[in-house]
Amino acid sequence: MPSCIICHLNINENTDSFKSCNNLHLVHKTCLAEWLMHSHSCPLCSEPYPQSLIDQFKDYKDMKEQEKQAVLDKKLQEESQKKMQAVADKILFLKFVESIEQLIEEEKFNEAIERLLDLYDENSTDEKDLNTLFLLGKANYLKGRYDMTINFLFKLVKIRYDYPDGFLYLGKAYEKLGLKDKAQWAFDRIKESK
Repeated sequence: MPSCIICHLNINENTDSFKSCNNLHLVHKTCLAEWLMHSHSCPLCSEPYPQSLIDQFKDYKDMKEQEKQAVLDKKLQEESQKKMQAVADKILFLKFVESIEQLIEEEKFNEAIERLLDLYDENSTDEKDLNTLFLLGKANYLKGRYDMTINFLFKLVKIRYDYPDGFLYLGKAYEKLGLKDKAQWAFDRIKESK
């Protein structure tokens, strides 16, 4: 019993649908359909398959290309949706920051801190959480909680060394606590982080 030169399984000449190249190398019809997606020559002897044989698989090839295009279109659509979602999230966060800045301006520090703590994820280091850390530090500084200011802002500058405003408020908090050396260290970092 002959075997398919592509999948190497037996070909039953009475029941299986099969084709061959001009050198009579047999292949299952389904194996050949897949093979023709990549090459128009016999995988064994490299003899080109007759055009009449290749034409028999045109509908299959068109269907496979449409499937491939549909997958590609879906991926592009998903990527586009992710980008739009990222922009929407950024806009929402900017509006949130705006509302926090308004609360700070109105000296509603407890409310600002409470809202920031609801949003803050201490296990995350993305830009949103770094900005939240800064705002927590700033609001605590303006409230007169210098220990909490140092706590939040030290976490921030440990993750992101190039955050001059973080070092500024950190230095001011150290200064308020009478820790002049540490305050100077923080103020020196402002120059380095610019």
